[in-house]
Amino acid sequence: MAIFDSFVKPVLDSVTTMIGQFHMSPEEKAQATQAISDAAEKAKAAADDYEVQLNAIAGQNIRADAQNGDKYTSRARPSFMYVIIAVFAFNYIGIPLAEIFGSKVQPIELPGDLLTLFGVCVTGYVFARTAEKVTALPGDSQIKLPFGLGSIGNNAPGAQK
Repeated sequence: MAIFDSFVKPVLDSVTTMIGQFHMSPEEKAQATQAISDAAEKAKAAADDYEVQLNAIAGQNIRADAQNGDKYTSRARPSFMYVIIAVFAFNYIGIPLAEIFGSKVQPIELPGDLLTLFGVCVTGYVFARTAEKVTALPGDSQIKLPFGLGSIGNNAPGAQK
């Protein structure tokens, strides 16, 4: 969706406005506008498909890392999260306790991009754990994904029963 909105849609909009400036019959203008509209739909579908494929590849990479026999690789993401949580604990628990006892300690500064990455990781783990819990429920337990990406669960198409 971002690729379409960022690159393709502005180009198609400018072409549509240019068609309005040409001296053509109303039928020709309608045909040209319809052709642009059809091209926009195809480009949007292709961009959406591209993003779905990128997400699938990223998911395959994460699963491959998790199933890898190397313990360092499979524990790298949780280790990153534990380190950030330890920094938070130091900054918001350790430093106030140190100040109570008269010590002056400087907090650890984390860059904004690192905090954003931490937020994305936590969100991914929370979603995965929620999906795991929901799909373990008896009956029609599934999560419907947005943007027509399908669903996850025991009654989803292609799910094991």
